[in-house]
Amino acid sequence: MKKLLLITGDIAAGKTTFSRILSQRYSAAVFQKDSIKEVLGDTIGFQNREENKKLSHATLGIMFHIFSQTAQTGGDLILEANFHEHELAKLHSIANQNQYEVLTIVLRADPEVLYQRYLHRMNEENRHPVHLSTTLDVKENFLKTAEWIRNEKVIGKTLVIEASDFSYQQDPAVLNQIDSFMKG
Repeated sequence: MKKLLLITGDIAAGKTTFSRILSQRYSAAVFQKDSIKEVLGDTIGFQNREENKKLSHATLGIMFHIFSQTAQTGGDLILEANFHEHELAKLHSIANQNQYEVLTIVLRADPEVLYQRYLHRMNEENRHPVHLSTTLDVKENFLKTAEWIRNEKVIGKTLVIEASDFSYQQDPAVLNQIDSFMKG
């Protein structure tokens, strides 16, 4: 059966890096929300937070389209984003229509660790401007957003992974569970 891996979870939990690792491990195409949004931001541009949010919505629309088209060819696929419940439901609907088995990987970590990682990547890494229009550098805003993300319902078969450090990315027990899904 064809496989769809959805990678979601906390901000700064390592979703993008893990999606790349899994893409190489399984020779599966991967599409990441942030990467697509960066292309849209460079091409279309944005002037304020509201326009930036529109880029986010457009990015998800593109991801739904990519999956719909990929599903017709039967290839395994990995999609990575902070998916909301209604977005997961739409992806599951496309999967069901096209005989895909779905596993949603949810990365969770200590909020204090995540906040420090977030600040590091905002201040020390050369982040794309589309990621800099939030107020998540304010700890209270970050923690509220983290709580809101954690309250999103995750549907279907789910694997929750502790991501307070990045050892999960090479952890044989974690990878064996994903291998069982991808190769089973």
